[in-house]
Amino acid sequence: MITEKCVVIGWDAPIAKRVKKYAEEGLMPNTKRMIEEGVWGENCLVPHPTITPPNWTTIVTGSWIGTHQIVCFNLLEEGQLEKIYPAFHKDDCKAEYIWNAAEKIGKKTILLNYPSTWSNAVRNGIQIGGAGLGINEYRLKGVKAWAEKCDISADICFTTEDLPEVYKIKIEKANGWKNLPEGKDFKECELKINFRWSDYISHEKPWYALLINTGDGFKKVGIYREKDGAKPVAVLEKGRWSEKIYTEIETDKGKKKVVFMVKIIDLSSDGEDVKIYFTSLCSVSGFAFPSEIEKELEHLEGLPLPCTYTISYRLGWIDLDTVLQLMDIQNIYLGECAKYLLKNKEWDLFFMHAHCPDHFYHILINHIENDKKVEEAEKNFYQSLDRLLGKILQSIDEEKTLIMMVSDHGAVPSLKEYQEEYFEVNKILEEKGLLVKEIDAATGEEKIVWEKTKAVAQLSCYIYINLKSRYSHGIVDNSEYEKIQDEIINALYDYTDPKTGRKPIAFALKKQDARIIGLYGENIGDIIYGIYPEVSGEHGRQMTTGEYGIGSMKGLFIAKGPNIKKGKVVKRTIWLTDIVPTICYLMDLPVPKDCEGAILYQIFEDIDFKRKEIDKLKENYKRLKKAIDAEKFLTHRY
Repeated sequence: MITEKCVVIGWDAPIAKRVKKYAEEGLMPNTKRMIEEGVWGENCLVPHPTITPPNWTTIVTGSWIGTHQIVCFNLLEEGQLEKIYPAFHKDDCKAEYIWNAAEKIGKKTILLNYPSTWSNAVRNGIQIGGAGLGINEYRLKGVKAWAEKCDISADICFTTEDLPEVYKIKIEKANGWKNLPEGKDFKECELKINFRWSDYISHEKPWYALLINTGDGFKKVGIYREKDGAKPVAVLEKGRWSEKIYTEIETDKGKKKVVFMVKIIDLSSDGEDVKIYFTSLCSVSGFAFPSEIEKELEHLEGLPLPCTYTISYRLGWIDLDTVLQLMDIQNIYLGECAKYLLKNKEWDLFFMHAHCPDHFYHILINHIENDKKVEEAEKNFYQSLDRLLGKILQSIDEEKTLIMMVSDHGAVPSLKEYQEEYFEVNKILEEKGLLVKEIDAATGEEKIVWEKTKAVAQLSCYIYINLKSRYSHGIVDNSEYEKIQDEIINALYDYTDPKTGRKPIAFALKKQDARIIGLYGENIGDIIYGIYPEVSGEHGRQMTTGEYGIGSMKGLFIAKGPNIKKGKVVKRTIWLTDIVPTICYLMDLPVPKDCEGAILYQIFEDIDFKRKEIDKLKENYKRLKKAIDAEKFLTHRY
């Protein structure tokens, strides 16, 4: 069977063994079928650091981090140790993408929410998102490291409660309204639509919430743009979502069309306390190439949400059920978008990414084993992802399509002691006098004193030496370089955590030795370290083979399609670098020029099927040549 097309479905930070468990229990029927009709990769290992931008880039270039140079979630600005920016722009990638290689023979690609590919990475096809972890989210130069910009606004919470970053509202008796029924009890509050995490400035006039007494207490809230009871944007009960709201918002750059939803999180029966949650005000444009495609996607089910809702959960704005609903709303949009594009557009390659496992595990992985509600929530988001998968499978010809399910890394919980206090490598450097900090008299903040600092831990797993030859504030001579490297490595290995009695550092390598784990080039640190899986954090610094509790750092790998084994577990090590060459081999595509991975022969039903195909072609060529020669001979006889 010929492999005509390829679909790669990416989930960010799933725990592979949890996926398998829930699939086998029947909670994820589409994933279960993928496993039963394809190959499960038991030992999918990801590059170090175990983090989003570098490893999604490895998946689509087939190259190690040292080659493509997206070395972490963020990158250092050249010649600067203190200036960091998010690694989500395609121009920072120094390797060729598989779709650019495939374009050389006319193949078309669809990218859907694929990280670190902004902007317009696909020259022959369609791209939706790529500038962040979700659509309408931008993590680019000019944006603070580990932060994001939203277009038009991140989510907004209006409440009478004292909570961080909310818009505090004051409840008053309704006054000055038109078209309200006589004799009813109403209260009101003003909603100032100020944009969060946005480059736009709101020029919106205040909106209003009308709290409605239904006769047995305040049970409904209406959302209005003006004080006219006949023109509600939405009327909701506690715990209910509005329908999708399409409207134009006034900004400093003119009117912008947005879509969003509203939920009443809380409402007291006396109408004195209320919590109103607006999802992100999602722009319906500006995130696709070619831009004309945006009109076709505008009214799909779900919302093109940026990934802001888990921070809102941490702030106390929303509860766990609302988080799960928002994840599902996001996944519904991705599924509907995938279905529409796969059914209605020309394509040969399709790559997509969904981020919800990563965000869920960042906030709740440490509670899963001891809290049944959290474990049920974990099942919930995996079922949402499985429904997304189902929409994709329904939209393709499975008999002729290579389907791969992959991830950039897994996730692990932390020991209780490391949950209480985050393990900071810079504290080790401070103890050894390699890093110096002081309190800024003006701001009261602790800052690094660069003129006294020899080394600093930056990004997820790197320590940089403050060389005079490299940095404007450098103090270390090149002649001291290897001596300082030795000092750092000795300090890391010598360190014993006083609270746990453990050695948190799993390995530490000099820059010149890190090629053995695929790290090299200008952007990596002078020391690269990895920590044991039970140490602080869910992924990033953790070594790729790390297993702890319910967690694992291993990647997800499932493959199904023509010439792929059925219902088999492959135990060989599968590196993320191996995905591109395997796709190219099966589809007869040009191999990206920087690809360094190996073909996964062990997932094929017949390891020699390509050679047999070539042998058949050779035999048919001989037959054809023989027939032509015979015809020529007959012609010459006359």
